[in-house]
Amino acid sequence: MDADEPAPHEVPPGTVPHDLLATADLVTAGALSPRGRPPRAGVALGRPLAYTLPPAHTAGTTVLLCFPFDLEELPAGCGYRQVGLEVLFDDENLRALDLHPGAGWAGPDGARATASGIGGNRPRWTFRARHTGATLAPDGRWAQAVLASPVPLTEISGRVRVGGVIEHPLLSGTRAEGEVRTRDDVPFRLSRADIWTGAPLARPTPGPAALALAGLGEAGPPDDRLPPGRRHLCLAVDIERYSARGNADMIRAQRALLRVVRAACARAAVDWDACGRQAQGDGYLLVLPPDTDDTRAVPLLLAGLTEALATVNREPGTGIRMRAAFHHGIVHEGDSGYAGSAVVELFRVLDCDPLRTLLADDPSTDLVVAFPDRTYQDLVVHGYEGLSPAGFLRTDVRVKQFTGVAWIRAQRPVGRALSLSEEPVTSERPRSD
Repeated sequence: MDADEPAPHEVPPGTVPHDLLATADLVTAGALSPRGRPPRAGVALGRPLAYTLPPAHTAGTTVLLCFPFDLEELPAGCGYRQVGLEVLFDDENLRALDLHPGAGWAGPDGARATASGIGGNRPRWTFRARHTGATLAPDGRWAQAVLASPVPLTEISGRVRVGGVIEHPLLSGTRAEGEVRTRDDVPFRLSRADIWTGAPLARPTPGPAALALAGLGEAGPPDDRLPPGRRHLCLAVDIERYSARGNADMIRAQRALLRVVRAACARAAVDWDACGRQAQGDGYLLVLPPDTDDTRAVPLLLAGLTEALATVNREPGTGIRMRAAFHHGIVHEGDSGYAGSAVVELFRVLDCDPLRTLLADDPSTDLVVAFPDRTYQDLVVHGYEGLSPAGFLRTDVRVKQFTGVAWIRAQRPVGRALSLSEEPVTSERPRSD
């Protein structure tokens, strides 16, 4: 980061409109690309707007929070390819019950949005331009979350961060993309007196808050409402003989595993930030966005895993072998992880003895893959490009109370070597998982 790049700052009271929380510069994220620096950019963060809703818990509080923001105009020829807003609440008791815009939302300009974080206290939204070559209008945007606390709230506080991808021209006449982000998180704090009650819900003042309320409706969610269940493609991976490693080697293995999964996503052009991600020490669960084309993503992810694993295992001291499984079905984002019968079946297949034995008995491969029967019949048998049924073996799966059928195969690298310096499609520097 350059020393002359100013940090985000909270606006001094009395010098700007009361509804402006802060203005912040969007600075270059990470090392500069050799292809050039994106132009200076900025964001104006509106003061969060809060409204009470009927409580999800008898003794608790349910609120609707709106986060308006404006992107700074860019020089001619430059544009925002995407922008992400993340909120980190200080209160660990807060839980997001609903987010809007949500998955599949499309704006009037064709921009699309995704959201993640239901069940937690770190909601995140990403807005993307509608197609390659298009950019987002730097007009006012907003994101909103319905939050519940099991206890009465006296205040709501936290931090906001913004990141994005800017497309800009080069002297050569070509175009490049550069990542930007707020250098520091911007704090906010709302007292109980700042939270609107009663009448504003029925006739909110026009603006971002009104649009958010219109999208939600006026009724609060019941206390037994499930988080949204959507059909997702899921990938699970697990390292062989992880518990037999020493502490330092476990850390190296975890890092190698994450590099492999991220490189596979880059190979398949899967947006890392749009995926649900759940680290499990010796394994990893990836929940792809609901609009994913399974017929394209599965063969490319499988090829990416195979190639990236071969690459990482050529490096001294980082060798890992692993099992992988794909499945699709209805998935819920619960309070402590992803839930649904598809997730359970995915991990039962990943843990089954025949898949473990196949890896242990075949020293010529470092990766074996499994598909539950339903996913195998939906995808593999049809011979989609890059995904052949050749070499798959049918096997019975019996793990705990689960019984079923799976198809398993040893994978061997083919085609190009995959550089682990490739970055996944992402809107900002990745979080530590």
